[in-house]
Amino acid sequence: MDLHVSNLPFKLTEAELQEIFEEIGPVESVQIILNHKLRQSKGYGFVKMVNEQDGLTAIDELNGFEVQDRALKVSKSMAKTDEKTQEKKVPFWKSKKKPKQKLVTFGDEPATPQKRKKRRGQGRGTKY
Repeated sequence: MDLHVSNLPFKLTEAELQEIFEEIGPVESVQIILNHKLRQSKGYGFVKMVNEQDGLTAIDELNGFEVQDRALKVSKSMAKTDEKTQEKKVPFWKSKKKPKQKLVTFGDEPATPQKRKKRRGQGRGTKY
């Protein structure tokens, strides 16, 4: 069972976090998310427990548990696919479709617009 652990002390190591969770049951993996520029913990991480029952007891017992004067917040982590399936709100100016321009003709003129001739040669500002 995957657990999301937040409000971690910034100086807590993965080994220390693993020791805390191993008191409840066997731990498969521990990962603390780091800020790469500062090389410091962002204050949250993930713990993967072997048994589902151990994960539920870890949530009950360690939620609010104090480590280095900070109360841990432990909850079940959501899968990445759940976050992406949520609908994104589109701003109102992007949701409206613009109508296509209609070509206005006068008299016997052709209804198709004239194509512009492509200028070839030197570009803007390159002629001496």
